Amino acid sequence: MAARTSLLALVALITAALAGAAAPATAQASLQVTFKTTAHGGNYAPRNVVAVWIEDPAGTFVKTVGRWANTRRSHLVAWTAKAGAADVDAVSGATRPDHVPTLNLTWDLKNRAGAEVPDGTYTIRMELADRNSSTAAENDQGTFTFVKNGTSATQTNLTSGGFNTVGITYTAMVSATCGDGTLDAGETCDPIATCPTSCPAPADACQTNTLVGSAAACTAACALATISACGPDDGCCPVGCTDATDGDCPPAGGGGANTVTGGCSTGGGPVPLVVGLGFALALAVRRRR
Repeated sequence: MAARTSLLALVALITAALAGAAAPATAQASLQVTFKTTAHGGNYAPRNVVAVWIEDPAGTFVKTVGRWANTRRSHLVAWTAKAGAADVDAVSGATRPDHVPTLNLTWDLKNRAGAEVPDGTYTIRMELADRNSSTAAENDQGTFTFVKNGTSATQTNLTSGGFNTVGITYTAMVSATCGDGTLDAGETCDPIATCPTSCPAPADACQTNTLVGSAAACTAACALATISACGPDDGCCPVGCTDATDGDCPPAGGGGANTVTGGCSTGGGPVPLVVGLGFALALAVRRRR
C-alpha cells in the first residue's frame, strides 16, 4: 500500500512539473532609468527638486514616473505645465538635500489611466529646480528618447541639460505564445497580423478610440473612453457642460432633452429637418386661427 501511495505521489509530482513547463512564460514590459544631477546655482542649492515624466510621439503628456519634490514642486515649471499642479503620480521622495545619490525609477509602460501605451518613440523629460523658479528656463531640463516595440534595448552614459550618467533600459514583453495563432490568457490578438495598428473614429462624438498595447506582444487593442471635459471644440457636449463652458453645447447643456442626437453625443448644430418642419407647420396653423 505504501509503495502504491509513493508511486501516485511521484506521478502527481511529474504531472505538476510538466504542467508548469507547458505554461506560457511571459515577462511584463518595463522601462528602467538611472541618472545623476548637477547643481544649477539656485538660491537654495544644493537642495533641489526633480521630476521625470513621459511624453508620447505627439508630445502629449503620458505619466509622471518619478518626482522628488513636495512643498517646492511648484518651481518645477515645465513639469507643472505638462502634468498639472494636482498630479500625484510617482512620488519618489521629498526635496533632495544634495546631488550625491544616483536616482532611479521604473515605469510599467502604462499611462495615467492604467492602459499600456502603444508602440512608438517616447520622450523622457527631466527637470530640476534649485531656486524659486517662475519660468522653465531657470531650471535644468534633460530630454531623452526610447523606442517601445518588441525588441529590448539599453542606452548608457547619456547626458542632457544638467542630467548625466543616464542609463535607459527598455525590456520588451516576452511571451512564449504570442504569434502561435492561439488567443491565450493576457493576449488581445493572435496571430500578430490580426492585431490592430490604428483605431477607427467612434460614431459617438463624445467618445475617443485609442490604440493601446503592443502588436509585438499580442496585446494591441482599441480602447473606447467617454469625453467628460468641457471646452474643446470637438463636436461633443458632455453631460454637465453648458453653452457657457463648451461651445458645442445648446443652451440647456449636455445630455439634456434638447441635445439633438440624444445622449451626450453632440451639443449644438443644425436642428433636424423633421423638427424644423413640425415647428413651421404648428406656426402656420396658429396663424390661420
